[in-house]
Amino acid sequence: MKGLLLLLAKRYIAGAERKDAIDAARGLNSQGILATIDHLGENIRNETGAEESVREYISLLAEIKEARVSATVSMKLTHLGLDISEDLAFRNAETIIKKASECANFVWLDMEGSPYTQRTIELFLKLRAKYTNVGIAIQSYLLRSAGDIKRLIECNASVRLVKGAYKEPPEIAFKDKNDVDRNFELLMKELLSRGAMPAIATHDERLIGEAVKLVKERNIPAGRFEFQMLLGIKRKLQTKLAAEGYRMRVYIPYGKDWLPYTMRRLRERKENIYFVVRNIFD
Repeated sequence: MKGLLLLLAKRYIAGAERKDAIDAARGLNSQGILATIDHLGENIRNETGAEESVREYISLLAEIKEARVSATVSMKLTHLGLDISEDLAFRNAETIIKKASECANFVWLDMEGSPYTQRTIELFLKLRAKYTNVGIAIQSYLLRSAGDIKRLIECNASVRLVKGAYKEPPEIAFKDKNDVDRNFELLMKELLSRGAMPAIATHDERLIGEAVKLVKERNIPAGRFEFQMLLGIKRKLQTKLAAEGYRMRVYIPYGKDWLPYTMRRLRERKENIYFVVRNIFD
């Protein structure tokens, strides 16, 4: 089973080391595609582990600059100690964002499961009040997301809009795919019309088509937003959008934690398994 997962993971995960991620970003850049790099890890429960995560991101930012690749970084607050304390996660995130600023780079905060949604947003807003080089992911399958998007637009924050990949109860999340897609489209149009450099993070060709239609109708410059996708997914579509002049950014995960990361994502929702299988031959 591990061997099979490793075979699949090689397409969707750059490798175990920083160099693997840098090399993947360089390859994408050669096709006119930007990158964002994520060091795999979450739910760190001791300060030593959180400090190691910070050191890894500091080194990653330095190597991105040295290699001259076009890549931002993405990170989860539980990888920086949010399960220990909000103050620790804030300090660690701030250290990384400061380093990114020194390197003329940008940091995305990934969104995790619903127990972390409010805390992630509140910590993000504290960071955004001090630094402009930080954005946040918002999940369209959560019922609360329209209100969150409104609040984030008002403070001129950059938002990465995703559908969401965690299993959530019906009290807080849309369960029907059509409802998730409908909400994504509504939030996407709001972000494209009023947002600050939003990222439309989807592989759904219908939704991407709606985004392209809207920006053409409203004469929204291609440089005012970007599409984002996962490494190894819809590769032909990625190159097509880049060739058409749109900002296309690919999410590159790396790290020794690839196996538990993969297993967690596949266990959480059966839709994640279908998603991977559907896109093996794209």
